[in-house]
Amino acid sequence: MHMDDLLQDSVQCKIVSMGQEDTPQEFGFSPFLQKNRIHIWSVGYDDLQQHFKNLSSVISPQERHTASTFRNSVDTRKYILRHGILRIILGNYTHNDPDLISLLNGKNGKPELDPEGGYTDVSFNLSYTSEMILIGFTRKHRIGVDIVKMDPSYQFHEIAEYILTPAEKSFMLGVEPAQRYQVFFRIWALKEAILKATGGTLMMMKNTDISACIQDVFSSSDSSMKFHYTNPPFSIWQFNSGPGHHCAIAAESGNPF
Repeated sequence: MHMDDLLQDSVQCKIVSMGQEDTPQEFGFSPFLQKNRIHIWSVGYDDLQQHFKNLSSVISPQERHTASTFRNSVDTRKYILRHGILRIILGNYTHNDPDLISLLNGKNGKPELDPEGGYTDVSFNLSYTSEMILIGFTRKHRIGVDIVKMDPSYQFHEIAEYILTPAEKSFMLGVEPAQRYQVFFRIWALKEAILKATGGTLMMMKNTDISACIQDVFSSSDSSMKFHYTNPPFSIWQFNSGPGHHCAIAAESGNPF
């Protein structure tokens, strides 16, 4: 199977415009990434299993070594699948062979394109659950993405006490108990996306307060808005993807780097 066919066969792509508060729209694969667009790719591991041979052939020796360090063979396979599909998409954007793309671990371990590879204008971020992969791409804008599984049985109360601000906790207490897990996961995903875009860590969760827009975040699973409480400000999007999964995207809406 040709690599373009693999993308069209298995992976979904949504596109949003920087500076416009529109919800992501489903599009076919576009190999051209415009400067003021964000491409958001999502795919389930199950949909990639049939392409394991192709995807495993494009990862680097270092990635192959990292995959071999997992104790669980399922985790090994998932690592190969997500790094393989990342390289396939990057290959299309950079017009380079996927296996020749030079990646390195940037701040806080985030994979990024090696500046010496000549593609410093392409920015991307990857997130995943046990079932799905999410990757966001931009040109000349920092980006952070996060995908979470909205599990109603998840015991989130102790973690919520640690990562939520007083205002966010107050909002959660005003929501019906059966829906509080949704508030938690949406806040978590959005904070994680913002921190990944700014280079922050989980230790900074409690210092990132989204209470000013939390009503909008909770009122609709598909929404977009400006977040003016960071410098520079961010455009943020949220939407559902796959069974029980919620995604958040944050990208700088100020001057590109």
